[in-house]
Amino acid sequence: MNSIKKSALIFFLLLLTAGCYHVPAPPANLGQDWGAQKTFDYQGIKINYYEAGQGSPLILLHGFGANAYTWRLLGPKLAEENKVFTIDLKGHGFSDKPEDGKYAVSDQADMMAAFIKDRHLRGVVLVGNSMGGAIALMTYFKMREETPAAVKGLVLIDSAGYPQKMPFFISMARHPWLSALGSKLLSPRFVTHLVLYKCYYNRDKITDEMIDTYAYYGSLPGASEAVRQTAVQIVPANMAAMIDQYKTVRVPTLIIWGKEDQVVPLEVGRNFQRDIPDAELVILPRCGHIPQEEEPLETRRLIQDFLKKHG
Repeated sequence: MNSIKKSALIFFLLLLTAGCYHVPAPPANLGQDWGAQKTFDYQGIKINYYEAGQGSPLILLHGFGANAYTWRLLGPKLAEENKVFTIDLKGHGFSDKPEDGKYAVSDQADMMAAFIKDRHLRGVVLVGNSMGGAIALMTYFKMREETPAAVKGLVLIDSAGYPQKMPFFISMARHPWLSALGSKLLSPRFVTHLVLYKCYYNRDKITDEMIDTYAYYGSLPGASEAVRQTAVQIVPANMAAMIDQYKTVRVPTLIIWGKEDQVVPLEVGRNFQRDIPDAELVILPRCGHIPQEEEPLETRRLIQDFLKKHG
């Protein structure tokens, strides 16, 4: 059975169990308590972000379909010793969602490079989960020739970056008719629960608060199409060339991986360790694709130790 037929089968099974569609109201906990909310104007596109703390700059980049909310358990503590920026990538969270078709990893990396230059940041450590890890890597490659002092370290958390089997929620989003029907017939809350269930190993840690919050962001105007465009463009056209570049990374790199990740398998983490010179790989047992949410204390400790070691 090919991928389209599999996606269609999954979709129609979901329709049988999805229940009634409703647009979620903003959850009561939506107030951002991990930094001052600010806006960066990127070529007329408003990029939402949060800034907190003082010290060496740390930029946190979320994964596919997520937003700055994913860093809520790390940002405040990391900001006690660093200046922390948590970004809503273009098309995500409260950032603008233009219908310009520019949602590739390279497009997001261009935006991040512009952000770093606009803020005159130096000695940045880029922390990226999933798609955010691929964006962190590409941002580093884009900046190192022109501004070599801009990025001094990388933390890749269950990062994308090698050819792999796509998880079902990305495969479905890549097909226009499945995506369109899903956005009309499946409630954002149901889809959110399904995705989190795939991303977590310990599903008892998935709370109603998390589901409601992510579902709200996913229901914002333009969010569904932005996610679809991101899914369509998520594999870089020049992936082989990008992989070749990994061997040229010249900044300290920490790789954190959930051993039970069903979205981006541990094999990918081992490939990063093999290809990035002197990279350190730490595997978290009994953890899935989003360690910053599922194992926040250990993830934060690893990042803090890395920052102290390479401060």
